[in-house]
Amino acid sequence: MSECYDPAPIDTTTPAQPDIEDGTFGYVDLDGDGYTETTQLDTNGDGTLDTVLVDVDGDFYDDLAAFDNTPGDGTFTADVIALGFDADGLADVVLDDTDLDGDFETVTPGADEPLPYANPYETSAGVAPLGEIFAQR
Repeated sequence: MSECYDPAPIDTTTPAQPDIEDGTFGYVDLDGDGYTETTQLDTNGDGTLDTVLVDVDGDFYDDLAAFDNTPGDGTFTADVIALGFDADGLADVVLDDTDLDGDFETVTPGADEPLPYANPYETSAGVAPLGEIFAQR
């Protein structure tokens, strides 16, 4: 064993939920493995969680994005889920619960959209789409 090897202890306590009251984001470790692989976002600034991004395999690319497009009820219920299967952070498939009954009615190609922007109902992560920016120039 190398003299430089000094493993940091892993905190196995249940992480606190991030404070998102000011329309921001928080990085959390929901599975308790010591790595903050989940990003929780309040994209519209209303104080409730709107988007959850997860890096399942620890490669620093998001693999899953879940969006709650029904704000105001105080709970996070994903009605759109985008999945990336290629470990590149891009959406391969988008599942959509169009009637909000808890079942995903439509499955569409993700068109290699970056996962934080794969929500078909709003501009996610609080950023304007690049196409609109370039069209204005």
